[in-house]
Amino acid sequence: MTLHITYCSKDKDRTRKNLSAVDRYNSDRIDKVKKLAENNEAQFAILSGKYGLIDPYEEIPFYDELLREKDIPQLITGVKNFLESKNIERVIYHTKEVKGERRPYFKLLKNACDTLEIEFEKKVIED
Repeated sequence: MTLHITYCSKDKDRTRKNLSAVDRYNSDRIDKVKKLAENNEAQFAILSGKYGLIDPYEEIPFYDELLREKDIPQLITGVKNFLESKNIERVIYHTKEVKGERRPYFKLLKNACDTLEIEFEKKVIED
């Protein structure tokens, strides 16, 4: 099974109640990758700076947390468990250029895929 993934968004709905991830994050990028996955009959997930890989309809509370290099060891097991539980054979990671604040997201996902020997493809989204 193929899984399309993109990282979360700084812009969020600040509602206090839990919202599905796709409703929590205010991002055209997330919406486009979700639609692309649906059109290709593939799965879709969001890489959260706080929760790791999450299903788009998983309900999450508001948070304001950026993934940092030091957080990778705490999230790696959950990311690998997510990939294994979905029987993922191929990951397509949709990202803007991997630099600065986006680098830890890429490293976390690439490390998990490499460890599990899952095919990994990075697709750079133009600004």
